[in-house]
Amino acid sequence: MTRLSFQITHATDSDTNAERDFIMAELTRSGLVEGVKIYQAGQNVSAERVNHYVTDGEITLARLAAASA
Repeated sequence: MTRLSFQITHATDSDTNAERDFIMAELTRSGLVEGVKIYQAGQNVSAERVNHYVTDGEITLARLAAASA
């Protein structure tokens, strides 16, 4: 929770490359990803919004798998 607004939030690791790779590995390992596309710096990303961080320039976009019953 933030001190001023008491809103629930999250932090992003300063090594965004390692964080991206960890998240993708966990989602893939658990079977929650059905498609992955990696974008290089300068490529058009077909998403509504992408935050800006210092990184190696790759953006990984994953399509989550439908929940199985």
